[in-house]
Amino acid sequence: MEKKTFVPLMSIGIDIGKDTFHLVGFDRHGQLVLRKQIKRLALVATFEKLPRCIVGMEACLSAHFVSRTLRQLGFEPRIIPAIYVKPFIKGQKNDYNDAEAIAEAALRPNLP
Repeated sequence: MEKKTFVPLMSIGIDIGKDTFHLVGFDRHGQLVLRKQIKRLALVATFEKLPRCIVGMEACLSAHFVSRTLRQLGFEPRIIPAIYVKPFIKGQKNDYNDAEAIAEAALRPNLP
């Protein structure tokens, strides 16, 4: 199986669900370069293939577990309260739009 390479990513947003995670990633120019749905059990295998970057996720019960896992892999996780993500949501509410908003909110330097 060939190893897929990705362009350098600036941020990834994860919409955490019960069984599946939705990932959206932006490159250094702000272009959408990653849009993927993964199973919860495939989290480590997927992120081992990605370049190290900022990973944003909404605050929830499993966000701290995911954050610790990603930190061990060398990523910079940021847990963001939902109230700070809401202004970045564009269009209808779905998992990919939520992940995109989380990725944008993770790049804001002055969010608590």
